[in-house]
This record gives sequence, C-alpha cells and structure tokens, in this order.
Amino acid sequence: MKKDIHPQFNEETSVVCSCGNTFTTGSTVKWSIRIETCSKCHPFYTGKRTLLKTSAVDKFYARQKKTAEISWK
Repeated sequence: MKKDIHPQFNEETSVVCSCGNTFTTGSTVKWSIRIETCSKCHPFYTGKRTLLKTSAVDKFYARQKKTAEISWK
C-alpha cells in the first residue's frame, strides 16, 4: 500500500440524530455528524409504523417530477 494517502482515523466522533439520540463512533471526520434516522427512531428497528420526515420525501418527489418534465421536453 502507498504511504500517507489514507485519511486520519479519529477514535471518537459524536453522532446526533434528529430525534435527539446521540452516540459516539469512529470516523475520519473530526466534527459531529448529524443524521435523520437512527436505530432508536427508524421503523425497522422500533417495529412501529411512524412516518419519517415527510418533507424530505416530498422534496424528493418534487425533484423527480421536475426531472421527468425536463427530460420529456
């Protein structure tokens, strides 16, 4: 392997979820990582059928619609 081409691995990086859950993990970034869903609020892990951020889903569908309109012209 080549020397000095890989990023420096930091032992502790804080992860903050939109639900308020925080935990630490190892990462190559030094600042805290912000995520939308974690194992405490994701429906797959909780077993509850809750709606996630619908605004993000709405934005996704709006982009898809705009892309489809542009591609047909």
